[in-house]
Amino acid sequence: MVAVGDVFDAQMDEHRDPDTGALVRRLTGDGSGNAHLYFTSTSFIGDGADRLVISSDRAGGRAFFLLEVPERRLVQVTETQARSFSQACLDPAGRLFHLQDRTLKVTDLRAMQSEDLYRVPDGFRPALPTCTADGRYVAFAYCQESAQSTETGVIYATMAERYYQHPACVVMRIDTESGAAEAVWGEREWISHVCIHPTRADLILFCHEGGSHVAQRMWTVDTSVRRGRQARPLFRQHFGESCCHEYFTRQGDVGFQCIVESEGETLHFNCFVRPDGTWLRQFLLPGQRPGHIQSNSDNTLVVGDRAHLSPDDAEGGAFMSIIRHANGRGEVTRLCRHGTSWQTQMSHPHPIFSPDDRWALFTSDAGGACNVYMADVTSLGEGRP
Repeated sequence: MVAVGDVFDAQMDEHRDPDTGALVRRLTGDGSGNAHLYFTSTSFIGDGADRLVISSDRAGGRAFFLLEVPERRLVQVTETQARSFSQACLDPAGRLFHLQDRTLKVTDLRAMQSEDLYRVPDGFRPALPTCTADGRYVAFAYCQESAQSTETGVIYATMAERYYQHPACVVMRIDTESGAAEAVWGEREWISHVCIHPTRADLILFCHEGGSHVAQRMWTVDTSVRRGRQARPLFRQHFGESCCHEYFTRQGDVGFQCIVESEGETLHFNCFVRPDGTWLRQFLLPGQRPGHIQSNSDNTLVVGDRAHLSPDDAEGGAFMSIIRHANGRGEVTRLCRHGTSWQTQMSHPHPIFSPDDRWALFTSDAGGACNVYMADVTSLGEGRP
């Protein structure tokens, strides 16, 4: 019987991408379903790329594991249960905050000991925790549970119905030292994708979920406001505009993508805005938006999980991208092929940079099962004949 502390062979492998020459490491590979943490959180412990946390079902149920790259091994750090791969965030100093059903728990990755921090009330479902860079505060939303009639088994099938149900949602902030829980905002809109500012614990970004049905996606709330607190729209959308996949850069700006439909033409942009909305930079992309994006440490590079080089580039959805921004445009370079199916949330690559900016971490179900990979950004072009 498997348990916390059990050790598994990570079954790593590496190859040169035949299209780009980049060095790609497969970090898992025993036929189980594996994924790194959601792209709004780091998965790495410390300042390098040798130790990271992933989710895996190799132990029977889904659990979180410490992946030690030099030792080529996985150590189970939480009990197994039926949970989503995305229900966790990581303090790089070595604490994992994770949701077990309705309970927010913290696990010390050195001692492999867990404690309960908070419990969501019955009838509501929590999602996507994020924490400040020092791990002091964790923020997430819980959402009213309800049934949908449009479930087909296809990803996002129920999105429109759930959006139009206007479920009651509350944004929570938990002090991980004292255990104090604070409800900072709530409304009858489907709230998701909560991100707490990396260094300003009083500033929380969230979205109104619902895909292209949403008229205004991004919002911020300032917990330091005690009287008459209001959520404020960030990047106010106009008719024909759709935004997605917001995140905080390490400098505290907000990165996101925007699609604009105008006069029969569809334009795709990478965008960056200050959380107070006083500054905005928009970069026109050569083709479709690059899926999910995340910035390196100084925001000079962005990694994406699509790499469309033109509006009619049919192959772009199978590649990781590296993007540079200058003169109002995003320059897209293919990093490596991921070849994922895109059929489930877990199979989305959801790339992030390692803390040293050398590696792009991503997930793919190429070959059947989901596995975790790292592509060496500095090796691009080396392996070409």
